[in-house]
Amino acid sequence: MLPQGLFGETRLLFHALKQWSEILHAPLGMTAAMRGVLELILLGGPATVPSMARARGVSRQHIQQQVDALRGRGFVERKENPAHKRSTMIALTDKGRALIQNIRAEELDTLSRVQAGVSDNAMLEAAQVLSAWRAAIQRDTATRL
Repeated sequence: MLPQGLFGETRLLFHALKQWSEILHAPLGMTAAMRGVLELILLGGPATVPSMARARGVSRQHIQQQVDALRGRGFVERKENPAHKRSTMIALTDKGRALIQNIRAEELDTLSRVQAGVSDNAMLEAAQVLSAWRAAIQRDTATRL
């Protein structure tokens, strides 16, 4: 079977999640892109702007804009990078860590109330399918670089 249906639904879900996130976090003045940067640092630790851009598959300039906005609000800070003199590490502040943890908790709480009519087993299987495809695509991408 061709994965076109799966990928089409994945794209549509991505856009629906982005819109949902923008609406859910609008009172915080937080965009989906800003939220993504905070979560990337929360899960992966301090990182440089170029490494975050590679991880997210977006431009360095896009990540820099998000980092600048987050720094302006006191959610992230620059840290010295022992591996590179010019490219600083971007880390969460205590305020930023609390924010992204609260955002994730609010999302989980909201999603727990959404009724999609899908069993836990079906969700686990879907996650495994998407993970397998992501890994395969990343391997293919690496061979093309």
